[in-house]
Amino acid sequence: MATLLVVDDDAPSRELLRTLLTYRGHQVEQASDGDQALAMAARRPPDVVITDVLMPGLDGYELARALRGEPATRHIPIVFNTAHYDPQQMRSLADACGVHDVILKPAQPSAVLATIDSLLFPGQFSVLADGQLAETQRLVRAGTWEFDPAAGAIVMSPELRDLLRLRSTRMTVRELSRRLHPEDVDTLAAMARDTRGNGMPHVVELRVVDGDGSVHEVIVSCRPAPAGRSEAARLWGVAQDVTRIRAELRSTLRIQGDWHAIRRTIDGFHRALLPATLPDIAGAGLAAMYLAAPERLDVGAAWYDVQAVPGGRLLLSVGKVAGHDQHPAAVMSRALAASQAYAHDDPDPVEVLARLNRFLADTSRDDTFVSAVVALFDPATGHLRVANGGHPPPVVIVPDGEGIEATLVRTSGPVLGVVRDAAFPSRDLRLPAGAAFCAYTDGLTDRHHDPSSVDGRHLLRVAAEAFSRLDGEPSAHLLAEAITGDMLEGAAPDDDVCLAVLFAGG
Repeated sequence: MATLLVVDDDAPSRELLRTLLTYRGHQVEQASDGDQALAMAARRPPDVVITDVLMPGLDGYELARALRGEPATRHIPIVFNTAHYDPQQMRSLADACGVHDVILKPAQPSAVLATIDSLLFPGQFSVLADGQLAETQRLVRAGTWEFDPAAGAIVMSPELRDLLRLRSTRMTVRELSRRLHPEDVDTLAAMARDTRGNGMPHVVELRVVDGDGSVHEVIVSCRPAPAGRSEAARLWGVAQDVTRIRAELRSTLRIQGDWHAIRRTIDGFHRALLPATLPDIAGAGLAAMYLAAPERLDVGAAWYDVQAVPGGRLLLSVGKVAGHDQHPAAVMSRALAASQAYAHDDPDPVEVLARLNRFLADTSRDDTFVSAVVALFDPATGHLRVANGGHPPPVVIVPDGEGIEATLVRTSGPVLGVVRDAAFPSRDLRLPAGAAFCAYTDGLTDRHHDPSSVDGRHLLRVAAEAFSRLDGEPSAHLLAEAITGDMLEGAAPDDDVCLAVLFAGG
């Protein structure tokens, strides 16, 4: 029916709303903080935003103000979902932020749906039938309870009784205390005492043993009865069983811990293979950058390398491994070591690529292949020879009078490791003093959210503008940082990024 964005740093709270609203027929997207929610809303504006208030980073207030400040999102209805304020105080804060409504945690399912319906269908009022309410409670593993102080008993809904596998919907406080974890008995008493004392709703987490001896992790709310109700039910609330959610969250955290440990190992291995420093060659300024995609385990697919070769020249290469059967970092280590050895014998880019191609074709037993660009530069003459094996074309940036000209150096060699006897044509050009040569991997240009970024003209515009900001002071490092920053626009890369920059006369 509608797309709803739920924002909360507490996973069980998000899961409760997701289950409830999905059952209603809505599509639900989730964000764990305001910064993530703002980015998601900018890419695809939802119909309604339901957000917690107190969150790390960008909190609910700042998120609401940020959404109201952008033309594309200022119309979106926003609902605060919080347990930290009284209704009157929360309503005033919501009005100040342009927020349409407030839901106090943990809200009854019917209240949540009625609030959302009132925003999506103005003028209509949603009322759930008893059967629908019971089904909703079953799906979200929740039920309601009331405390009868006259009898000293707690009366619970059939859904809560079934959830905790109890024989009756009625239980004395003493009976309930026996089913609580010893550390939680005082927590329950304090919740009831505080709610009676200040009339404010409270929320706690309890561990409850059910009728079969299993332990449930339960979020319990406690609220004073509305004015006009009899003294027989002065306190009431909702209890939600989050045992499964908590278990899944703990499992997810363990998996994430393992994932990050593997990632750190691979990343450390890959960075150890890249040059720790670049050679100091008279007449040439050098800089190189490597950025790993943060959400991928197949990092380590890209490399840069610069070697000093006889005659005061330098050999620069940038490459990338593609394939699935072997981890790319392992293939990259062999390819980089082989290319360095071949360059030691003969630094001609055509010969380096031809020998590396034959080596990969003879030793690969899977679908792995490599792309690479190799450039040989002589600072004394400015002569630059470039050969390319299926890699994105490098960029040459040259000051041209009052302007700056950026061009792609295109050659037609195939990827390496597929056709054993392939030829790799070269391009020879002169790189004048003050000009720059940039080789890169496609992680710099391929952006999932921006298909137009792969257009070579976009990179040329960015490179020329970044070069112009140097104000005539050639700096390979500053140029590399500027090109990378402008191409990624402050976002993390979707794939490994390697960028090597050479300044002639630097």
